[in-house]
Amino acid sequence: MLEFQPVSLSIRPVVQAYMSRYGEGSCQHSFAASYCLRDKYGDSFCEHDGFLYTLRAKQCNERERVYLFPMGGTSDTEAVRQAVSNVLNDAHENGATAIFRTLTARAKDIVTSLFPGRFSVEASRDYTEYIYRIDRMVELPGHELASRRKKIVRFFRYYGERCMITPITEEHIGKIRHFQHRWLEARLSDNEDDPSARLQLEQENAGIQAALEDFFSIGLSGIVLTIDGEVRGYEYGAPLSDECFDAMVEKGDRNISSVYRVLNHEFLRLCCEGYKFVNWEEDLGSEYLRKTKTLYKPDIMAEKFILRENNQ
Repeated sequence: MLEFQPVSLSIRPVVQAYMSRYGEGSCQHSFAASYCLRDKYGDSFCEHDGFLYTLRAKQCNERERVYLFPMGGTSDTEAVRQAVSNVLNDAHENGATAIFRTLTARAKDIVTSLFPGRFSVEASRDYTEYIYRIDRMVELPGHELASRRKKIVRFFRYYGERCMITPITEEHIGKIRHFQHRWLEARLSDNEDDPSARLQLEQENAGIQAALEDFFSIGLSGIVLTIDGEVRGYEYGAPLSDECFDAMVEKGDRNISSVYRVLNHEFLRLCCEGYKFVNWEEDLGSEYLRKTKTLYKPDIMAEKFILRENNQ
């Protein structure tokens, strides 16, 4: 049986090394995300024979155990077959069947080719990830993105020296917490009659609070936007690989026109130097987010899949 241990700062070097090398630039393959969302997913890890196994403990039940694809080299087919078998055996030893969540297309193809007919496959559109070239998103070239360029220029022209955008330091954390509290109250009020939306907001806020608690220890970096000395927005993220950076969270005062466009643009410019791609994560079924992310013409739409073990 695989011996899993809950995500913690002590195992960050091991987990991050595997995810950076084998995670394919997916925002699901991030130590920072696993750590911040531990109350939601309960990610636990096991390193065994050159593979990193991830159990989503809080998504498991008596009948099903939920895993990510085991991370390790895929050139040795028999080693990969054994790694997937280890997951299946772990589920069976716990009296359950195995589910692989948010697999990339490549990982899905590997599993289904090694175990034909063993799994049912479901495309997970809500978890498809939007990935963009950073140079293009900084320059915003062409006619289609011209209006976004102009709105950013207009923002800085209007606010001038009243606006400051700086990298997040320790002294900003308390001020960001205060802004996040006000932002959350406003959004909860907007969704007073929608329990599902309120739950999603509260879960997201729990992850943000976890991030702010150990911001630098988990390798996060970001920017804070102030106007007249008051925080009006922030954005942060973490590297996913040597090429790809994850834009994990951005929050802005919606009374400030174009604040999100400015946050996204300046985050890339100030925090993502040296990286080729930025992952702006999933839309999670939100029509507003889907429309917004699509308008920026993603260079890659990283499809995700769920594989459920068929009853044997």
